[in-house]
Order: sequence, then C-alpha cells, then structure tokens
Amino acid sequence: NGNGGNGNGDTETEGGDVPQEIDDHLSDANLYEGSIEDHTGEDQVTVAVGGGDGLAFDPPAIRIDSSTTVVWEWTGEGGSHNVASVEGSESDFTSDYYDSEGETFEQSFDNTGIQLYVCEPHRTQGMKGAIEVV
Repeated sequence: NGNGGNGNGDTETEGGDVPQEIDDHLSDANLYEGSIEDHTGEDQVTVAVGGGDGLAFDPPAIRIDSSTTVVWEWTGEGGSHNVASVEGSESDFTSDYYDSEGETFEQSFDNTGIQLYVCEPHRTQGMKGAIEVV
C-alpha cells in the first residue's frame, strides 16, 4: 500500500522529480501540476508574473543552473504584484509592486539550493513559485 496521495512523483514529467520542499510550498499554487520545468543550460529564464487567471507565476516551478538570471516579467493581469522570497530560502529578495505589463525584476542565483517565493498580497490565493538551483 502507500500509493495513495496526490499522485505527484508517480509519472514522468519533463523536469524529473520535484524536490519535496518545492512540492510542499506549491501544493496549493495556481498552475502547479506536480512538475518542474527544466531550464538548465540557459543563461536567463523568464517567469510571467500574473499568469493563468492573473494570480500565478508561469511556470510556477523551474530548475536552473547556478549563475542563471531569472527575469520576472509582469503580464499586467491580476492587479498589483510583487516577487518576494520566503523565509529560509537561499537568497533574500523582494521586488517593488507593479501592475503594468512589461515591468521586470531580475535576480541571479549563484548558490545551489531551493528558492521559494510568493507574491505577498496574493500568497493566500495561491500565487507562489519555486526555483531549484542545481
């Protein structure tokens, strides 16, 4: 027995296994379906702020190499958003609040580890994201 649960990890996804810490953080996140998008080998990765119904990071979970820059780009949907690391993450950062399409915030990740973040005003509505730096 023991094969119950939400099915995460039972199927192959394009990014392979999702670290438990990320899966837990994103358990109620919008657009998260138990997989991680693999962007290793890229110098820069863009994540949409205000994806989906306007209250999501798209993609919510990404895997990158260390020294990769993540660029969050606002869609203009869902109101005013920010990008803020959560306590215990590898890097500590908080963007300004933006509500206009095309605004961006960049952060480079030099240390390997797990980076969890949220939009502070919409955290309880499931606007959460995560980065695995490998």
